[in-house]
Amino acid sequence: MKRVVFLTVAALFAASMVFAQAGSIGLFADPMGTNCNLPDPGPGLTMYYAVHVNTPGATACAYWAPKPTCFTAMYLSDTNPFPVTVGNSQIGVSIGYGLCKASPIHVSTINFFTNGATPNCCYYPVVGMPTSGQIEVVDCANNLIFGTGGKGIIKALPHCQCNVPAEDTTWGQVKSLYGE
Repeated sequence: MKRVVFLTVAALFAASMVFAQAGSIGLFADPMGTNCNLPDPGPGLTMYYAVHVNTPGATACAYWAPKPTCFTAMYLSDTNPFPVTVGNSQIGVSIGYGLCKASPIHVSTINFFTNGATPNCCYYPVVGMPTSGQIEVVDCANNLIFGTGGKGIIKALPHCQCNVPAEDTTWGQVKSLYGE
């Protein structure tokens, strides 16, 4: 029993290290990935930045950021700083960085025509590619690894913040996931 629990914990730790290396791709109000509270200021062009954060190094990524149903804006286009880009944020996009880069990596700008009518606390997540269900990252050693998706919040309020850490849990709750 102790060996099973130890192996489970070791596997979870190893998996978390892989995800930590791959980092996360999220939507931000700035190209440095520091503000995940997304504006909807009123009629006009509004840009959201897809930024690859928390990775020591990567050479490419693939993700999907479809416009959520709560967002009342019209998608216009993506602007990509890297020339090797296939697809767009609304159907799934693959982006090659050209060389090994450490985070934060501004991978794309998603352009919308906003109208200011989006309800408060509209969550805008980055999710896995439609083909694989994963956020795919190529590390600097050319390995395909899987990242996590961040979420921006359009018109955030104090009760709906995007910077809230993962939900707290206890060791007993983790053990209950694996039975005896």
